[in-house]
This record gives sequence, C-alpha cells and structure tokens, in this order.
Amino acid sequence: MIAINLLVFLQFVGIAAFAVSGALVAGEREMDWFGVVVLGVIVAVGGGTIRDMMLGATPVFWIVSPWYVAVASVFALATIPLARWGIEVRRPMLIADAIGLAVFAVLGTRKALEMGTSGPVAVIMGVVTGVFGGVIRDVLANRTPIILKREVYALAALVGAALFVVFAQFEVPASLDLWGSIAVALLIRLLALARRWSIPTFRIEPAEPD
Repeated sequence: MIAINLLVFLQFVGIAAFAVSGALVAGEREMDWFGVVVLGVIVAVGGGTIRDMMLGATPVFWIVSPWYVAVASVFALATIPLARWGIEVRRPMLIADAIGLAVFAVLGTRKALEMGTSGPVAVIMGVVTGVFGGVIRDVLANRTPIILKREVYALAALVGAALFVVFAQFEVPASLDLWGSIAVALLIRLLALARRWSIPTFRIEPAEPD
C-alpha cells in the first residue's frame, strides 16, 4: 500500500509540475486559456503517450486513467494568475520543468522494466517519457526544443533513468530506488541551471575556397 501511494504521489507531482511549465510557456506566447490547457496537458502526458505507443501498452495510460488529464488541466488553469510573475522571473517554469523531467524519467524507466524490457531499452523509454512532452510543447509554442540546445537536460534524465536500472539490478529497497534516482536527476538539472552548465557543441568549420 505504501509503495502504491508513493507511486501515485510521484505521478501527481510530475503531472502538476509539467502542467505548470506548459502553462507558463503558453503565457509567454500570449495564448488564450484553451492554449494554456493544451500546452499544460501536452507536456504532462506527451512523453508517456509516446512511450506507451512504442512499448505497445495500449490504450495509453491517460485513456485508462483520465485523472492525469484532469489534474494537468486544473494545474494549468491555476497557473494563469501567476503567469506574468513566472514569465518575468523565468525560474518557476525551469524549476517546474526540472521536477517533471526527473520524476517522469524515472517512472518511465520503472514502467518499461515492469513490461519486461532490457535495462538499456528501459533507460531510453525513461528519457522519452521525461523529455518528449517538453519537445511537443516547444514545437507548438514555436520555440527551439530544449533538447536541441546546449543545456544539460536530456542528460539529467538519462542519468536518473540509468541509476534506477542499476538500483533495480542490485535490488535496492523500494522507494529508495525511486527517490534516489529522482533526486539525482533533479540535482543535476538544477545544478546545470544554477551553474550554467552546457554540453560541448559540434561544429564543422567551412572549407576554405580553392
């Protein structure tokens, strides 16, 4: 019962965090209330939807449990009064997005392992779960997706997902594997934001004319 309650709590936190980040982006783009809900829901369930479709877990999770969409919609709308403050500071959106990234990267990995995938595949599914809702959000908001920038973003999800797989292999006690993996992924992302860490870019110099 404790494990089930913890899982539901983490899912709730992830949905709320991603919905808030989507709503703040919608406010930044001066969308109407419908746009706020759309971006909030998309970022909250988009990555998990892609994961379930890739794993053949149909119908996808939010169709089986519509409360995901309901919670995302509520939190997206509740963000509207705070949107102007959030846009000016920028930190609330980044922090909310970091929380959602860490939570869903690990939960996505956990679900993939439960479905019998190998460790590497589970890690990939975790990254997809954590990252691709934000990719869809950014595309709809006409922004360059954050994973295509130099920021330490998908890498944080990758580390958290891989750590959870390692914990599972060594049979680390339940709850500790979830909290530990999420904490590491979140810490990496927040440190990257605070210290402006970035991934080296790949650039090919243009050839000299003959």
